[in-house]
Amino acid sequence: MEKEDDYGSEERKAGVQTSGTPEGKIENRGYAAEEKDFFPGSSAAEAWHDNRNDSKKGFTEYLRFIWPYALLMAFLFSVFLIVGYNSAASFPSMAETLRESFSSRFESIMTMNPLIIMLTIFLNNAFLSLLFLVLGLALGILPVLFIAFNGYIVGVIVYLIAQERGLLFILLGLLPHGILELPMVFLAAGIGLRLGHQVFSALIGKPTQIKREFKEGLMFYFRWILPLLLVAAIIETFITPIILSLI
Repeated sequence: MEKEDDYGSEERKAGVQTSGTPEGKIENRGYAAEEKDFFPGSSAAEAWHDNRNDSKKGFTEYLRFIWPYALLMAFLFSVFLIVGYNSAASFPSMAETLRESFSSRFESIMTMNPLIIMLTIFLNNAFLSLLFLVLGLALGILPVLFIAFNGYIVGVIVYLIAQERGLLFILLGLLPHGILELPMVFLAAGIGLRLGHQVFSALIGKPTQIKREFKEGLMFYFRWILPLLLVAAIIETFITPIILSLI
């Protein structure tokens, strides 16, 4: 009995729980051990969890944790942007149909007060980003589809504008606000993809902490993504037009 108690004690020190049987002991690793085995980013997640009350540390630690997922979303967006651009070049009639659809949709918005335009842009991006995050619980499929679709649409728009105004116009029109807006969108979608990964892991029997990760993802969204999307909307509404007027 002493040997078994000592063995169980040593196992617990190593972070492994065991269930005793006449035949032997069956390992049942806890969340932390499993996470280290299967999710390399988990140590960064734990560091962020420990430091989330520290504004600077919380931001950098969570970025370390979520960046592989966000990077995958950025890559997917880029791929479908190229696909959309090439599709518009290959099928001009399709591109023109989309142009008419965009024009009728946004024409009324552009005649509004600049403050209303800014709020419209901000609320649209904020809603989409939150949608990417929350719908990631559906195995991460919906954020992937949304990012791919939006990348395709942006590719078509880039082609249309490039034909009329050139690539310099596009760069100056997108970079000032896009340098903030796009990373925030990718981060939100990356959190959604991570949550989908966790849901899938739970379905196949691996230990997860979906509830905690969902809560912490929402905290990161409201603390960082939402304010930076607001800054991006302000730049897009009030600064980008000034830059474009100079060329």
